[in-house]
Amino acid sequence: MTKIAILSDIHGNMTAFSAVIKDAQAHQADEYWFLGDLFLPGPAATNLWHGLHALSLTHLVKGNWDDDLFWVLDGPVDLAQPTDVYFTRLVAYLWPQLTSDMLKTIRHWPLHDVFEQDGLVISLAHNLPNCNHGHRLYPDQPQTNFDLIAPNQDIDIAIYGHTHQQLLRYTSSGQVILNPGAIGQAYSPRAKLQTTTYADYALLELDNGAITDLNLRQVPYGVAGELAAAREAKLPYLEVYTKLRHTGATSTHDADYLAQFEQTHNYREEVADFLRQRHERH
Repeated sequence: MTKIAILSDIHGNMTAFSAVIKDAQAHQADEYWFLGDLFLPGPAATNLWHGLHALSLTHLVKGNWDDDLFWVLDGPVDLAQPTDVYFTRLVAYLWPQLTSDMLKTIRHWPLHDVFEQDGLVISLAHNLPNCNHGHRLYPDQPQTNFDLIAPNQDIDIAIYGHTHQQLLRYTSSGQVILNPGAIGQAYSPRAKLQTTTYADYALLELDNGAITDLNLRQVPYGVAGELAAAREAKLPYLEVYTKLRHTGATSTHDADYLAQFEQTHNYREEVADFLRQRHERH
């Protein structure tokens, strides 16, 4: 029998991550699987990296934000787009804390992992097996989309993250589909169920070809402490992160909203300087 803590979408939120790990340890998790999106928009970096790798981490896959880190570093970035400026300024903030070994490791994280565990074939992906971004596996999408998550009929359980919403459902052929939700940015489109003060993950217990227990956990954590850490760390776009922490609403693609902070904080100029320095060094 193995008890697995399934973690996803930490997004730089060390306060939420620490609460989840404490909860998983209290429930005697044997090992940990990670589904991607480690850094940003929260302030945690080196401490989060070491915290994740201090676990019995046996499987992981790469998320879209992990890939977007290299979109910025490899270019091109369009400074006329507020969303590009936003993400690039966050990467510039993160950059001094990233070692070459960390970058090399993240770049080579797989998109998809299939393996056997306790008599069952498991598939891990951040989103679809060959695509870690997009909306095709949002809970309101058609069954045909969800059948794509486990195209190999040998797969018994397909696990993904990305949507930030906990989910349990099945493919048309009865394969289990599981989403543990997000640690750093738990989300619900229904206001009464929006869990801004909770971090989501899953505890999965497997034994001899059976799911013997499944617990979709919601763990409380200190939002005020997380925002204090962000202020102390001088996190760019602190207003955006504060809104996220209080409402659960992401603003990554809200160009009009993000543009106002470019003007207030000179983020576009800072991003141009960062990109110029990157170009000169290479």
